[in-house]
Amino acid sequence: MKKLIMTLITMALMVMIAHTSWAADKYKLRLASVSGPSHLHNVTMKEWAETVKKETDGRLDIRILDGAQLGGEREYIEGMRLGTIDMAQVSTGPISSFVPQFMVCALPYVFQDYEQIAATLEGPLGQKLFELLKQENIIGLTWFTNGFRSVFNSKRPINNPADLKGLKIRVMESPLMVGTLNSMGASATPMAYGELYTALQQGVMDGAENAPGNVLNDKFYEVAKYFSVTEHFAPPGVVAISNAAFSKLPEDLQKYLMESAKELGKMERAADKEAQVKFLDDLKAKGVDVNTVDKAAFTEAVKPVIEQFSEEIGPEVMDLLK
Repeated sequence: MKKLIMTLITMALMVMIAHTSWAADKYKLRLASVSGPSHLHNVTMKEWAETVKKETDGRLDIRILDGAQLGGEREYIEGMRLGTIDMAQVSTGPISSFVPQFMVCALPYVFQDYEQIAATLEGPLGQKLFELLKQENIIGLTWFTNGFRSVFNSKRPINNPADLKGLKIRVMESPLMVGTLNSMGASATPMAYGELYTALQQGVMDGAENAPGNVLNDKFYEVAKYFSVTEHFAPPGVVAISNAAFSKLPEDLQKYLMESAKELGKMERAADKEAQVKFLDDLKAKGVDVNTVDKAAFTEAVKPVIEQFSEEIGPEVMDLLK
């Protein structure tokens, strides 16, 4: 009888240990994003998160916190460095404040099409940038795109740099972006994005630059009827995880997350490419005058900017771009 009791106790303990192990084998991560819930980035990430939960039998649960619930992108990067934010989708612009070599992604006309973006960022250059990011305790998982940025304004169609002369064009507070638009012929003026619509409406600004989807979603077509397809910038985004959060995952989930995220990137880039074409058609339907430009003239005009910032980025990264 004593032997039977000991056996039952042992079995009970084994069940308890197994249950405790099973319960502890579930991991929840929060992924921060500044864009709204209907943005393609968040729609795609939510679909991915559902797939992740299903394929891991609920062991890995990723919750998307969109709409800047956890602050801005700079806060996300700082939080991941410190381990206070698990994951985030961030633009390469803010990352370059911490890792200057990421400025290579924002050089004017560095990318010509989506295929080149994929080949570049999935190749040695992208790998190098993720290695540098890891030194900041952040692990890059995959690359997103957000369309090619072009000039739109309320005055006239833009065909070449001379057409931009005298136009105040809003840009982000970035020396690289200010320098680029100035070299393209505009009077580049940094301004908070939230102030832009009213500035265009009141004539304080003549125009700005952005991807078709953002012009459409934020209704800039109501106050700026000319969209010129300069496609001068195509800065990608990054989906990343803090080293602190990643190191808490068991090895099998770490491997799964890395591989699954690559598929997420491919899915988002394909969807973005298709969506931007539709967004351009939608702008035309809204009465916007859409025109192509002399890209060769603009490419020539921005060469001094590329040369200037290439020195800051450094040869170890710039050489990988060739």
